[in-house]
Amino acid sequence: MNFLAVGAHPDDVELGCFGTLLEKKREGHGVFAVALCPGKYGRHSFDEVEERWSRARKILRAGKGRGDYVLGKFPIGGLTHGWDTVGFVDNLVKEFDINAVITHHYGEAHQDHAATQRIASSAARRHVDAFWLWESSIYTHRNVFPFRPQLYVPLSKASFDGKMEALEGYRDAGLLEPQEVEAHRHLAQYRGAELRRDYAEAFEVVWQVQTG
Repeated sequence: MNFLAVGAHPDDVELGCFGTLLEKKREGHGVFAVALCPGKYGRHSFDEVEERWSRARKILRAGKGRGDYVLGKFPIGGLTHGWDTVGFVDNLVKEFDINAVITHHYGEAHQDHAATQRIASSAARRHVDAFWLWESSIYTHRNVFPFRPQLYVPLSKASFDGKMEALEGYRDAGLLEPQEVEAHRHLAQYRGAELRRDYAEAFEVVWQVQTG
């Protein structure tokens, strides 16, 4: 299978499903990610953000198998669900022959996150067999639309460490709060404990076609 994670900003994919992407790549699947809005963030320049994104991209591309992480071209804070944005993701679905799309939960409050979820859903509507929504320690837990874990992906130590390495890079640059990074460390351990494993990531399933 080929997986595509669709995030609004650099760090969103890393928070939501980076461990799963690394685990799927270890299993021989193709894994791809996109950050639609890579612009300047607060006091941080575009170059600072891009440097941390490029480190995450290097982690995703390392080792055997297909993997890549691309940047979109859309304005941060002003992302819209429309022809251009859906077309951009639709082209990635076709280019990478995507079978499964993973993106933000529909209950997330950030305007770019909400738009990204709708963009990903529209792009996935024709040719994608699985559509999952990821869990975020802040955005999917402080909302009237609760996150409902329905599918779990156990993570190896290597995949968990890769996720944390990417998140710690954003933390060290001041792009993520230390508490948020630690929350995701413990969230992976908590979801793993539910399975009697060391680490896991959980997802809400919108649809999945059963094959084989």
